[in-house]
Amino acid sequence: MTVQKISLKVNACLFDVDGTIIISQPAIAAFWRDFGKDKPYFDAEHVINISHGWRTYDAIAKFAPDYASEEYVNKLEGAIPEKYGEYSVEVPGAVKLCNSLNELPKEKWAVATSGTRDMAQKWFKYLHIKRPTNFITANDVTQGKPYPEPYLKGRTGLGYPPNKEHPELSKVVVFEDAPAGIAAGKAADCKIIGIATTFDLDFLKEKGCDIIVKNLESISVGGYDAKTDEVELVFNDYLYVKDDIQQWK
Repeated sequence: MTVQKISLKVNACLFDVDGTIIISQPAIAAFWRDFGKDKPYFDAEHVINISHGWRTYDAIAKFAPDYASEEYVNKLEGAIPEKYGEYSVEVPGAVKLCNSLNELPKEKWAVATSGTRDMAQKWFKYLHIKRPTNFITANDVTQGKPYPEPYLKGRTGLGYPPNKEHPELSKVVVFEDAPAGIAAGKAADCKIIGIATTFDLDFLKEKGCDIIVKNLESISVGGYDAKTDEVELVFNDYLYVKDDIQQWK
């Protein structure tokens, strides 16, 4: 079935990284399996299944608390791209979309990831994407996803904190693939663009995504309107769209 192209005009775009810009899950899984090799009490497969979108520190604090040192976790995560990067690939369309956002006359996007700064920066270098100025990582928050702090910092850094009285004047979208990130984005009063790289369509609908796409190949940047401070996102294809999202046209 051919879908009708739609476009959204938004004030800011916030991106998760793992599963949204880079498919790093196989690398992260390899890391967890290695981490658990000398810890009989640590169920690596259980952690792999439930922790996508979590900060690594939070997972270790819960399942291996004796190792819950921020310095130690930063060191572990920072080595993942070099040790396991061969298992990771770009989410199709991510590089093109991020580079298109970088070409706008004003910065309109930010990153809010549960990964540590060192790991996230290395993924961007791995994909040859210039990082946005607003680059929120696990090191920059006290409460990671599913709490809204990462996305609240991202949208506020771009000049668009939540506006309860006039939400139409603060239109922010979050690109996410995981339940923890979807919950964080919704709690930060953002619309959610679900990327079906990690979970399927029905699951993402159940979690409340506003638009769901297979990957980022079908999304392009239509342009920037300086008068309204809006960037247009064009969806040439999608798996699902809520009816009320059209009010952002």
